[in-house]
Amino acid sequence: MGIKKLVTMTVEVEIEIELSESLANPSAEDIEGINYCSFDVKNSDDIYKEAARLVLLGYDDCNNDVFGYIKQSWAKGLSTPPEATSFYNLKELYIEDFKVEEINAAILRGDQ
Repeated sequence: MGIKKLVTMTVEVEIEIELSESLANPSAEDIEGINYCSFDVKNSDDIYKEAARLVLLGYDDCNNDVFGYIKQSWAKGLSTPPEATSFYNLKELYIEDFKVEEINAAILRGDQ
């Protein structure tokens, strides 16, 4: 098994997000439903932010309950995607600062 360390980074990223029409102009019921799925959104901008966060978490090319299929923009014309498809284009990502720490095995076990 490998050596595990905790990495904390501050990043800046630009992602173009294209959401389906229903997510781009959400109704009060849409927002309530999205929040029911463990998100905290109040408006359309919050929805775009959460979609971008999911891309950074590695949920691209997956089916998500809220955002439908999340695909990279270059794949947009390659097939007929389902109606609930979201596209993204990662424009830029850079690391501003970071810190790497040893992970204490006792802390992981809950020993204090």
